[in-house]
Amino acid sequence: MRLCANDLGSVVAPLTQCIKMPPQPSLKDRMISVSRPLLAIVLCASSASAARADETVDTARAWGLIGTWAVGCSAPPVRGRGAIISYEVSGDGKLIYRRDHDPSDVNAVANARVESDETLVLSIVLPKARQTRENGIAKAADGSIRSVFNRGEDDSYTIRDGRFVANGKPTPALRKCD
Repeated sequence: MRLCANDLGSVVAPLTQCIKMPPQPSLKDRMISVSRPLLAIVLCASSASAARADETVDTARAWGLIGTWAVGCSAPPVRGRGAIISYEVSGDGKLIYRRDHDPSDVNAVANARVESDETLVLSIVLPKARQTRENGIAKAADGSIRSVFNRGEDDSYTIRDGRFVANGKPTPALRKCD
């Protein structure tokens, strides 16, 4: 598009040259220019989330955590007691933590890492309690596991040094059931 002084009348009479105006992009072109970077951001975020989920599952699997654990594998589950703990890979490939085979007590494990002393640390998202807690799990020579700490984001502990804070009793050793 060319805009010249004689096209605008007396408002710009002193203008002696024509100004070449760049063509304006169409609405479609503007939408594409906005949507492509947005799509790239969404794809990067989702792939980062998927990669994190894969790393969490890989860490738990390599440590030997995947499966069902209990004090007594033949004992029936008691809802809300936490006597049977399952660490499973969900259909969408994420690590989940389930208590007592209860379909309403399933929580996502957001992260897993192994400390230098071989303690497995899980970040478990508890939507009902509206918090994320870190659970440290140690493995004994006989293959059993037990919680050595459980702390909230506010640094409050329910388990510290392998003992329940409320009563001082040691956490139970859990054996793999499957």
